[in-house]
Amino acid sequence: MKNLEQLRAKDALDAAPTIGSGAEGGDAVEKKVPAQIIANGFIGALAFAIEKGEGYADVFRAVVAHLQNANAMQGINHKDLKGFLDELCGKSSAELRAITEESMAYLGYLRRFVKSAKKKDEKICK
Repeated sequence: MKNLEQLRAKDALDAAPTIGSGAEGGDAVEKKVPAQIIANGFIGALAFAIEKGEGYADVFRAVVAHLQNANAMQGINHKDLKGFLDELCGKSSAELRAITEESMAYLGYLRRFVKSAKKKDEKICK
């Protein structure tokens, strides 16, 4: 059986190639999402990602997939971001804190793997 750190790393490694760029080709959305969560809370950052789309939504789709894989989201059934947001709004503050904590731990891995995946793509193109 894998521990949670191994699961986070594997999920992040698998998701890294799916993370796109932000608006107008902006880079490093995977670095901006944790800061948005800290500043605006998980639900606020998710709402921003839904509004902006592009790379931000890709990051949150990866987060949702990880949370479901890690069984960290008891009672959340939606994979689409709007349904996920709706269900989060009905959670207790303790449940939301646990989801936020696991998401932030996962995003630490995702940020590193997306960076290395983008560098690998740059080297191939040259």
